[in-house]
Amino acid sequence: MNFRKISLLFLICIALVLAACGGAGEEPTEAPAVDVEETGGEETGGEETGAEEPVEEVADVSCSGIASGQTIEMWSPLTGPDGDEMTALAQRYSSENEFGITVNHVPQPEYVQKLNASAAANQLPALTVARVINVAELAERNVIHPFSDEVLALIGENLEGEFPENVWTAGSYEGERYSIPLDIHTLVMYYNKELFAEAGVPEPGTEPMSREEFEQALEQLDAAGITPVAIGTNFQAETLFQTFIQQYGGELTNEEGTEATFGTEAAAQALTYVNDLKQQYSPEISGAGDPEVAVFKQGDAAIVFHGPWHISDLQQLDFVGFAPLPQVGDEYAVWAGSHQLALTTDDPAQQAAAACWIGWLSENSVEWAKAGQIPARTDVRESAELQEVAAPIAAIAAGADEAVILPQVPELEGALWGEFGPVVNAVLMGEQDDVQAALEEASSRSQQIIDENQQRYEG
Repeated sequence: MNFRKISLLFLICIALVLAACGGAGEEPTEAPAVDVEETGGEETGGEETGAEEPVEEVADVSCSGIASGQTIEMWSPLTGPDGDEMTALAQRYSSENEFGITVNHVPQPEYVQKLNASAAANQLPALTVARVINVAELAERNVIHPFSDEVLALIGENLEGEFPENVWTAGSYEGERYSIPLDIHTLVMYYNKELFAEAGVPEPGTEPMSREEFEQALEQLDAAGITPVAIGTNFQAETLFQTFIQQYGGELTNEEGTEATFGTEAAAQALTYVNDLKQQYSPEISGAGDPEVAVFKQGDAAIVFHGPWHISDLQQLDFVGFAPLPQVGDEYAVWAGSHQLALTTDDPAQQAAAACWIGWLSENSVEWAKAGQIPARTDVRESAELQEVAAPIAAIAAGADEAVILPQVPELEGALWGEFGPVVNAVLMGEQDDVQAALEEASSRSQQIIDENQQRYEG
């Protein structure tokens, strides 16, 4: 018998006692008739009796409560070695947690399209790993759902204080928390330790090289007959462009992400710097497939800048070292992305189980560093264990606080990259001489797309 039934029967008994023991000269008080009927655990009565109103039972939102025994599915865009690492972590949690929660990791190469299609068919998983650039779009389409305070509490206390502000802010959209940061993936400066030693250049440390140190290293390498740096086109050049805009004091957009702002002098300086490096040291490298990394891997260049997804491959080579990008402008900044964890279900038990898994994964994200990702949690990133588990990540982790992440606006990256990307490539291929004018025109086109996107999502 539950609490509500006990309370009601208790009141009936009190009424009967009072009726039997009425004072002298008083008319006995007749107990009101009450009809208590059990129907699916509900009570129904006749006239009002003054009894307490039925109280809704509150679910035990905890890992040992409604989350216990749940099996949840998590989708992700992690399809390479990083996907294998995530699957291993999910299997470890499933076997070790005391609540009987099972997590199945399912890689989805085209995960945004898959999520959208599954949302339409009402066949979404419990949660997904989302690229930070997709959070606003997925929220607008109601594919991912906000975290309630109860569910956030399962993940941890004072979560905001656990992450760098730039990465934490990126998981919020229109005043609600839609995702929890898992990692930060910045550009890496890969360098050839043997070629540095041959040219008498000191190896970089965990702090960014200054412009003077960087350019002096290039000069010494060049004087020794070594190709100092491999600069290609496409993704590498476009992310270097974004990095150096920030370092020169400019921005791709305003703070709200509503205005394209890369048609500026700072942007022209950034692209010119990238182009100067390329024309001086590796004018012949271009095309898709990261040919600049292949040149570095073959030992034909001393430095290459690229994403951390190359770490797992390049760390197999004894001559490869890892360092943060140099600072060539007045302020340090580096292009970055982030994987974030988001709910794709409204089911309370599934949400609770997902939160228990997210909390464990975040606290143990030093293991995720093996996948070539910088843990988003500050305490994990600054721990001595990171050096033991993933030394290459420890070497570049200091740049996480200055990671350049776009404002959370639906489809903003496409509106920007689709316009400045062709300009970057045209300049580096010698097909565009007026850098400033080309960037101004591209910025205007991006603005038009941003405005159209805003009208579409607000319409």
